[in-house]
Amino acid sequence: MTNILTSIEGRRFGLGVTNEIISNDIQISRPCVDATITVGTEAANVRAITIQLLDANGEDIDHVEEVELVLFLTADKLAYVVTGGSTGIAIGTDGALSTIIAKKVFRATSEADGDIDLTWTDTGTEAAFLGVKLPNGRYVMSDALTNAA
Repeated sequence: MTNILTSIEGRRFGLGVTNEIISNDIQISRPCVDATITVGTEAANVRAITIQLLDANGEDIDHVEEVELVLFLTADKLAYVVTGGSTGIAIGTDGALSTIIAKKVFRATSEADGDIDLTWTDTGTEAAFLGVKLPNGRYVMSDALTNAA
């Protein structure tokens, strides 16, 4: 149920069905506020990475969303990767990926169910952590992507 009120000025404002803030029937809060990142085990220098975008209730979002992906040297985001792997991040079966800085910074678009599938390829042993910057500015960090090589 949508809880919409009308102000004295006639503007509509309230919480929508998924608890997003709505004003004059325009969504003004972002329902994508969290994510899970699953890093697969290394197989021939490649790791599968699955990102699931979530709403405030911890449920999968039900719309396409764009996020920023950044490769960091440390999980606390104190430094960026040096090389970004031998071939780095590539899109898998779900979503779309656009490179901003080669092997370091990307824009990713989810599918309508909020998932993004990636692969990480590195024939070396560079330390790397994937940061997903959500629309609200919050980062969600992956486990280490470092391969044994």
